[in-house]
Amino acid sequence: MSISEKIVAAQEELSGLKDQLTEQAKSFDETAEESAGIAMEEVSESIEKKTQNLNVLLKAEAALGAQAQPVAPAIVHAESLGRKGQGDADLLVASAAATMEAYIKRVPVSQILEERYGDDDRVKAVAGVVNKAAQPIATTTGTGWAAELTRESFAQFMELIQPESVVPRLPLDRYDFAQSSSIKFSRREATPALPNLAGAFRAEGDPIRIGAASLGSGTLTPKSMGVIGTFTNELFQRSTPNIAAEIRKWMIEDTAIALDGAFLGTTIGSATVPSGIQAGIAAGDTHASAGNTHANITAAIRAAMQSMSGQNLGRRPVFVMHPSRAWGIQLALTATGGAAFPSMANGTLLGSPVVTSTTVPADVVFMIDGSEVAFAGGTPSFLGTEVATLHEEALQSDVLPIATGSAGAGVVATPARSLFQTNSSALRMTIELDWSIKRSGAVQLITGVNW
Repeated sequence: MSISEKIVAAQEELSGLKDQLTEQAKSFDETAEESAGIAMEEVSESIEKKTQNLNVLLKAEAALGAQAQPVAPAIVHAESLGRKGQGDADLLVASAAATMEAYIKRVPVSQILEERYGDDDRVKAVAGVVNKAAQPIATTTGTGWAAELTRESFAQFMELIQPESVVPRLPLDRYDFAQSSSIKFSRREATPALPNLAGAFRAEGDPIRIGAASLGSGTLTPKSMGVIGTFTNELFQRSTPNIAAEIRKWMIEDTAIALDGAFLGTTIGSATVPSGIQAGIAAGDTHASAGNTHANITAAIRAAMQSMSGQNLGRRPVFVMHPSRAWGIQLALTATGGAAFPSMANGTLLGSPVVTSTTVPADVVFMIDGSEVAFAGGTPSFLGTEVATLHEEALQSDVLPIATGSAGAGVVATPARSLFQTNSSALRMTIELDWSIKRSGAVQLITGVNW
């Protein structure tokens, strides 16, 4: 176990003891039995001893860190600290911001943690996980310290963007890249009468049939999605709320919109961009809405369901739509004035879940078989620095490498900013994602919707 891992374990144990002492103190009074007081003394002594051991480990890590030659501020990844729950994913940004602020102010990280996060031992533990850099260059597949920095915090990050994004709420067939350069998944081709793996009735003593399945495969490869936020160091030190917290919020909101736009879109994929689930969809899987009456809505939904089930699909169907479309369905009335789709009040439509978001096109309703859509994610990372030179270009397609020319064409990356020269800093977020539809027909579209 490394020193960093021992520190995390010690901090978890110390936090648990503090919680235990707090609970004991709540129930303790002058009339309590002597054993209660003894128990509190024992826990207090354990806390004191664990604190001393933790301080020894922290000093050892600091001494080892002083021998290293950092090439940049530390990359900080969130760890599983044994306290799962809403807010764990916030540690990704909180720990990165604390490390970066300490770097800017040239003060110990522990000082920033006390100022910003008080008694939140979870943030302190995460920020202490990674506090070093090394040469030669570190990679996710390298030995030594680099490979160990790749953590499974993808689920926590998806939990963080869930209120804004559709993708984390869909019942997709999910994978995790971890340290893999690619993921191969199997898929069953459209099932004909034969061959298949259906059991067959037989007489006692008769031989049993040999079945087979028509299988195919697909590959998911990491495709990087990233963004950089910049700000002056003066703003970083004086802003209330802190600019890092604001950047966190905006990154979540805007990344959710971009992710949903790419996932639900029509873009044909490439080596760097996944295909939108509307790309290449068969004509028979698109159904035009004829209007907003009960009969119109029912006809459009029936067409999508029949098309999907007619292709032996629909194990995990889910409807995806804009909130205004969901409200329209809830307000739809039968000829006698009753609610046409009463189950919408509970978030289901004809027995299938309904996922809504403003990131969904307002005139399109999706019906997706989640079991036939493969989705993979990687560990998100946040990196802060104040020594880089950046090409300040908003459009990804226009961003150029920092150089006197690009590919010999003499194209200069302008406008450019030196963070060091302008006393500024930057926070970078990157995450690797990919997805693929396993079988044609798994996505059904209802277009021209005005329900």
